Amino acid sequence: MKPLGKVLQQADLISSAQIEIALQEQTQYAGVRIGEILVSHGWLKQETADFFSEQWPAVLQQQAKQPLGAYLKDAGLLDEQQIVTILAEQPHKGLRFGELAIFKGWLKPNTIKFFLEHLVLEAQQQGEESTNSSPEQIERSHLPGEEAQNNLNTSNYVSQSGLDPHSAESEFTRLRLFNRSTIKLFKLEEKAASPEAVLTEVLYWTDGQPILTQKLCRLIAESDDFIATGKEAAKVQQLVENRLINNWETQVAAEHLQTIRNSILKNQQCKPSLLLQLYQQIWQQGEVEAHNSPEQTELLQLRLVVKQNHKLRVANRIYQLVFDDNWIQQELAKLKLFSRSTIKLFKLEERASCPDIVLAEVLSWTEGQPLLTQKVCQLLSDSQDFIAQGAEAEKVQQLVQSRLINNWETKIAAEHLQKIRDSIIKNQQSNPLALLEFYLKIWQQGEVATNDSPEQTELLNLGLIAKQHSKLKVANRIYKSVFDAYWIKQESAKLRLFSLNTIKLFNLDAKASSPTDLLVEVLYWTDAQPILTEKLCRLLSETDTFIPAGAEAAKVQQLVQTHLINNWENQIASEHLQTIRDSIIANQEFDPLSLLELYQQIWQQGEIVANNSPEEAELLNLGLIVQQHDKLRVANRIYQLVFDRQWIERELEKILHPAMAKTAISNSTANSTAAVTALSGAKTTIASEHRGEKKLWALLGIAALMVCGSGLMLFGLNVFKWLEVETIFKRGNDLLHQGEYQEAIAKYNKLLKIDSNYYQSWTNRGYALAGMKDYKQMLESCTTATIIQPSAVYAWNCRGEALYNLKQYEQAIAAFDKAIALNPRDPVFWVNKTDSLLALKQPEAAITAISQAIEMLKKLQEAEGQESHAKELSVAFSYQAKAFSQKQDHQAALNAYDQALKYNPQYFTALRGKGIALQGLKRDDQAIGQFYLMLERPQLSNSQKAETWYYLGLSLCEFNQPTKAIAAFDQALKLQPNYEAAEQGKRNCR
Repeated sequence: MKPLGKVLQQADLISSAQIEIALQEQTQYAGVRIGEILVSHGWLKQETADFFSEQWPAVLQQQAKQPLGAYLKDAGLLDEQQIVTILAEQPHKGLRFGELAIFKGWLKPNTIKFFLEHLVLEAQQQGEESTNSSPEQIERSHLPGEEAQNNLNTSNYVSQSGLDPHSAESEFTRLRLFNRSTIKLFKLEEKAASPEAVLTEVLYWTDGQPILTQKLCRLIAESDDFIATGKEAAKVQQLVENRLINNWETQVAAEHLQTIRNSILKNQQCKPSLLLQLYQQIWQQGEVEAHNSPEQTELLQLRLVVKQNHKLRVANRIYQLVFDDNWIQQELAKLKLFSRSTIKLFKLEERASCPDIVLAEVLSWTEGQPLLTQKVCQLLSDSQDFIAQGAEAEKVQQLVQSRLINNWETKIAAEHLQKIRDSIIKNQQSNPLALLEFYLKIWQQGEVATNDSPEQTELLNLGLIAKQHSKLKVANRIYKSVFDAYWIKQESAKLRLFSLNTIKLFNLDAKASSPTDLLVEVLYWTDAQPILTEKLCRLLSETDTFIPAGAEAAKVQQLVQTHLINNWENQIASEHLQTIRDSIIANQEFDPLSLLELYQQIWQQGEIVANNSPEEAELLNLGLIVQQHDKLRVANRIYQLVFDRQWIERELEKILHPAMAKTAISNSTANSTAAVTALSGAKTTIASEHRGEKKLWALLGIAALMVCGSGLMLFGLNVFKWLEVETIFKRGNDLLHQGEYQEAIAKYNKLLKIDSNYYQSWTNRGYALAGMKDYKQMLESCTTATIIQPSAVYAWNCRGEALYNLKQYEQAIAAFDKAIALNPRDPVFWVNKTDSLLALKQPEAAITAISQAIEMLKKLQEAEGQESHAKELSVAFSYQAKAFSQKQDHQAALNAYDQALKYNPQYFTALRGKGIALQGLKRDDQAIGQFYLMLERPQLSNSQKAETWYYLGLSLCEFNQPTKAIAAFDQALKLQPNYEAAEQGKRNCR
């Protein structure tokens, strides 16, 4: 038997904080029971404490279960009058006993779930179906008298098997949705005279499927129409038909429905044609007997069908209308047609256990493009390997990657791909740069709306993009992999470089017989790196020697060697190269040793396979390496010769054996853990002051979720499926923690196919989407988690962060307030609320919120030691200072920044803020000293230096030193050429 406190927590009758206080008090008063303490505080009724401590163990052992109302009455959770009221309303509203108890606010959803779950599970364990009560019977409340019994017999119009886990799960989903928090979440009380009736209609269509329910509720919330009594069914049906079903591929639930479709047509466990045939039988007959065949099991796993009373039926009406008989027949026809001719032509039945699945994988890469499909099928036909069941995706991907994509210019589809490339680069109808820019937009966003532009027409004609409904997307995955962002960047750079403007700008037509060939040699060395390309072109423009045809390579090489590489620290590109070097050796976010070792591996091997590690991402961000397809290499030959083997070994020696090194490591590495970037995991930029801080609080939220799933037995899943879910969840969390967001999302999606109600996975999926800056999808994912589990505190925080990034600050505050109400002791939520209040220019409320966070962090530091939470306190005090600055209370802001620096003396935001506060106090002489002091710090990034020079210029200008001020602005512009504020400051100071 579980401890009383644990049982009460699971029933959502007390909070973890309340049980913690009670346990502490129990240690002080010997012999006092935990229930008595909870009752003394008024947190629990005496009869509730007595029921769970004395009667509950016996209830669980009973074979025949009583009606639900009887247990709730015995526990003191409902009185007789409340039970009578519920029974009287049941026939009219057509809802279950528990649903009505929740509607009226008399019980929480989790309390009802707790009773039903335990009573149903106990009934299952007894294994006596003939004598045990079903959930339908359990939910009937026991009252004496024939009239009450008649009410009970007519109240449960939904037939449901008590021992069917899918039915129980659907019941729990309904109970979660039909509650005040859901109505409040979507503000349905503002949208309908009877929000409960609207929710009933929603469930009529979705049958509690979380994603569809969330989508439909959001559509209602965003509608301008008020739903009058009696109009609920018509309004919900209209939204379902117009916004979910008609042209569903472009509607709000497209991604979810596409996943289901692909899961059937590309299924790895069963033959897609057999799955379609079984589904067609269920669709046409309405229901079929369950007999646990592999195909039935797979459709149940995909949640396209559900089991009810030992029968299978389509899971909900939306699925039934989207995946209808016409759709089934079309997909079956495609499979049969394609399979017959293609399998026979390429003899794929001799090459694979499941040739139709192999073909589905081929199409996932080619999207039916004839030539590419033929090439891949030919590769499969020529392969000596037999493809076992389950290995289809891996084998097709390996062939496509190695024989079509990598070094594609020399592979079997080279002629076809070359033709597409040349048709863009040498296009006669449209500007090639405009074509590339438009294609890049589609490539990056996945799809864009059609706009009937000349560029759209040309790319469609070339077949590089395809039109689907009113959206444009890259025509297939092979094109997307070959003509990727790196390729677009390279070709765009070449087009710009080879333009007449470039030749004219550097006067190259006066310096060489063939300026175009000269530029080809420039690109050979720089690989289009802008700064290096500009430097080298300038060197060519300043040379006194005329370059005849055929001498271009030798001349460019001589200039590169003598003016860029030899003694590079004193040459024309020294500042650029020094920045790259310092960004590795003095890196604030990663161990320089790990960065150097990775770079050494790439340098020595020429290229390595990318694995999406954080160190890889950092070297890519620095521009020292580039990724082409799935390979990493050094970005250009100049970097390769400057940061060569000897340089790598020398820097490694300094780190590994500092006492033996000839040159001491700069102070910047010694202080690397103190800077704000170590806190945030992101570089501070001029444009976004708190980007790093936001990531810090998000990561704290993620960390708290890492163990959320641990030990949670999912209702309706057997132990083996539960272990699989837990394993997937843990792997997803590991990937999320490593910053491998796309891979983490794939894991969470896989888990949600097994159990779509696993709210922790929805939450962490939201944080992974945040890592990809897809805040709209993040919002939907986290909102789904709050629907499934309204008390999921980090789901509310995740929802708030998404709303903040979407600039919906008031809604963000409401979400953070919900998280705070659920757990007021977590400083993360208070800090996040502060950020939203500051965005709304509400400094007083922001000060109140951040003060709460500071107090909590101080208490944590007192309990855990002086070193703990220092960096978090530094960030929190900086938020407080910003709030004071909004109030124009510069002295209070200065004091707060001083407090921030007390906890983290290297924190750039606080250092800069202190200088700005001094400016606000008209103490520009002290501000000048502050900014000069900051510039002496070697660990500042170029963007931080630029910002510091800018603020120094402002103070110098105010201090009547315009010459020095303009020089400071020039330094800022040198580091950040597009720094508009510095340009403006310079103009104003003349």
